[in-house]
Amino acid sequence: MIEEFGDFECPPCATLHPVLKAMKSEFGPRLVIVFRHFPMTTLHPHAMEAARVAEAAGLQGKFWDMHGLLYEDQKAWHEAANAGPLFENYASRIGLDIERFKQDLNNAVVDQRIRLDKERGYWIGVNGTPTVFLNGREVPADSLAAEKLRALINAQASKQTETPKN
Repeated sequence: MIEEFGDFECPPCATLHPVLKAMKSEFGPRLVIVFRHFPMTTLHPHAMEAARVAEAAGLQGKFWDMHGLLYEDQKAWHEAANAGPLFENYASRIGLDIERFKQDLNNAVVDQRIRLDKERGYWIGVNGTPTVFLNGREVPADSLAAEKLRALINAQASKQTETPKN
């Protein structure tokens, strides 16, 4: 299992996005990827809004669709004075009920999910993004390139399939 603590407005997180997407495609159901919100609001003015957008999409079963759009189009909304219209466009593109989406942006459940993710991050020592754990162990930042991460995942998979010797 990969657990990523990310910020949708963080450029290194956007760089990691296609790597994790490729790993998920390559390993399929053998690899579970969990995204945890860790918006770095002092550095990124739209980070919290983007987290809310993703969670609001999630309430309609489209978290990962929105997750992908936010990272793939990060430069456009990061530079926008008001990212709201772009976020609504993304919601429309992935087929969300726009009125429900707008209401859900201020839903207490959305805020609670983000808060709990961030609290978990602080509890386990996360202080920046992206921070990635593989089966509970932190992956060094210099091991997040595709070939290194693939090797780590394969090593973990082989450990899990080894038969204990009596």
